[in-house]
Formats: sequence, C-alpha cells, structure tokens
Amino acid sequence: MKVAIVGPTYPHRGGIVHYTSLLAMHISRQHDVRLYGFRRQYPAWLFPGRSQIDPSSSPLVNIETQRWLIPWWLFTWQRVRRDWINWQPDIAVFQWWVPFMAPMTAWLAARARRIDIRTIIMCHHVLPHERSRIDAALVRLALNQADQLIVHSTTDREQVQSLLPNHSIAVVPHPSYAQFQSPQWTRETARAELQVDGNLLLFFGMVRPYKGLRDLIDAMPYVLSRIKATLIVAGEIWGKPDIYCTRVKDLGLEQRVRFVDRYIPNSEVALYFAAADLVVLPYREATGSGVLQLAFGLGVPVVATRTGGMAETVQEGQSGFLVEPGDIEGIGNAIVRFFQEKRAAEFRSIIKQNQAAFEWDNMVNAVLGLTEKQS
Repeated sequence: MKVAIVGPTYPHRGGIVHYTSLLAMHISRQHDVRLYGFRRQYPAWLFPGRSQIDPSSSPLVNIETQRWLIPWWLFTWQRVRRDWINWQPDIAVFQWWVPFMAPMTAWLAARARRIDIRTIIMCHHVLPHERSRIDAALVRLALNQADQLIVHSTTDREQVQSLLPNHSIAVVPHPSYAQFQSPQWTRETARAELQVDGNLLLFFGMVRPYKGLRDLIDAMPYVLSRIKATLIVAGEIWGKPDIYCTRVKDLGLEQRVRFVDRYIPNSEVALYFAAADLVVLPYREATGSGVLQLAFGLGVPVVATRTGGMAETVQEGQSGFLVEPGDIEGIGNAIVRFFQEKRAAEFRSIIKQNQAAFEWDNMVNAVLGLTEKQS
C-alpha cells in the first residue's frame, strides 16, 4: 500500500513534528510511505514563540521528507497534488492541529478524494485553546473533507460530533514517545548534570496560559511546608515570563522553582525525565497531552488534571493522581501524597506494564484497518 502523510516535520519543532515522523517511520516498516512537510509553516507575525525551527542537531527520526508546503501559497499545494497524480497513493493521512491550516488541508483532502485517494485526518486539537469566531467554521471546512477522522480521546470525539454530527470518527489512544529513551541518563547522572537533589517535580513543554503553570506555582508553598522539593519548568514561555517569575518571587520560591525558559532540544529531553520523580500537568483545559505520553513513554508517574483525554489515560492511584482543573489545593495534596506514601516504584511498575496500550503499532493498525473497512 502507498501511504501519503501530510504534517509538520523536522527542522520545524514541537510534539506534532515528532508524532508525524514517528507515524511515518512505523507505517514505512510495512508499506511505501511518502512524507510531505513544510518549507515554511507559519508567517512570523502569527507565531508567538521565539523560533519555529528546532535547535536539535538532528531529528528524532531520520526519514526522507518532501518539504514543499507553505500553507498560504496555493502553488505549493498544487505541487503535492501533481505528485499524487503521478505516484498514486492509496491513502492520504493529514495531521490537524490549528485552524490556520484549514484552507490547505481542505483543498488537498478534496483533491485527493477526486483522484480516488482515501483520506484520514488525525486530530490533535479539534479546536484551538484560544479561539476566534471563525474557528468552528474553519474546522468544519477541513474535517468535512475526510473519509475518516481519528481522535485520541472520547472528549475529542464529542467535540467533533458537535461540529460534524454524522461523520465517521475513530478513537485511538495517543501513542507514547518512548523513542526519547536514552541509556546516557540514569536518575543519578541526570540529577548530577542538573545539580538537583531531593524530590524533583517537572513541568515540561511550552508554557501557555491554559496549561495551568500558575496553579502549580501557587500550590508550591503547601508542598514545601510538608516535603522538600524542587520544581523545574523546562520549556519556552509563550507570552510574558514575568507572569510566572513575579509570582515565584512574591511567594519566596526562588530557591525551589527553576525556569529553563527555552525549547528543549531532542538530546536533552531524556535528561529532564530521567531526573524527575513526578511530572505535573496542571492544565486548565486540554483534549490530550503529548507531554503525558512522553512521561509515560519514559516511565515517569504524573499528577494531572481531570480534563480531556488525560482523565482517560491516567489510571487514578495506579499510574498517577488526578485532580480537578484549577484545584490548587488538590494539586498540592496529590504531590505530597505521592511522596509521603512512597508510590514511585508502584506507579512506575504499572506504567511499564501498560506500555503496550500506547504502542505505535496500535495506531498503524487502526489507520490501515480503517482503510480496509472502506474497501
């Protein structure tokens, strides 16, 4: 089978870049894959981060990519269509995460269907966290062109159904990012490198308001009144860092909260997770989280909020603790409970036992199975 995959790839950065590349790699073990990435991904004025380019010296996965697409240039879409006419793929798999990509995605998916290519759109975020009035219309425009939609949680499915009530939707768990594992780092060597000791909490990934970092910071005085702990915030802060840094200073937490305010390159990801005892995801809103699957892929327990797909992925009291979004006291209590009850070994064992549920082969089989059902 010939499979075309459209989505962000290295040297652009972010979790969906890793997702797209890993999906292509795993499907290519059984089928002929052609990966179509971006020459340019966003106009500079639209991207709130410091750079769209991954600072990593090499990609997580080495896979050949046709880096042709520019979302606002029609002739680059036409180049992909011409390639499909010549190559004749059986299926086209699109990554969906922001409404900005709607015109390009809708155009390509519609043209693919006209030349008998089955289309699947994989939804990472059905709607953006910060929404405009036209977002729902753009989502409908793009997703309605798919023969099949794949989402990662029942929350996502319900959101799609509210927009496209009669569309075909499959729920497949988000695969893990175990590919980041590195024998270079043990707990001891990682902590020595980061110069930390005691109980270590990790907040990882780009910092945006909906991720609830302020709630975690506000929970830290309670945590520190009961246990000795350090919080590392490893990820670029989108917006004004003072919102968080000033709060840390006001609470007298300068010695216990450390900011690594930059995009973390591939070579350093395993370092932070190897050092961490507990990953905290205090999201106010979420459909799912690549960081959660990164934590589980690297065997680290979590405290997460009961929002979106996280409530479906975390086994309460087994692989982590769940609290309500915005519940500062609940976040603090869950962190303290994890350490006081010494749950680390138990949680890590269960996470390891559950790895099979989040293997990439499950996603590959789902994609190919959906194709076969339409034959």
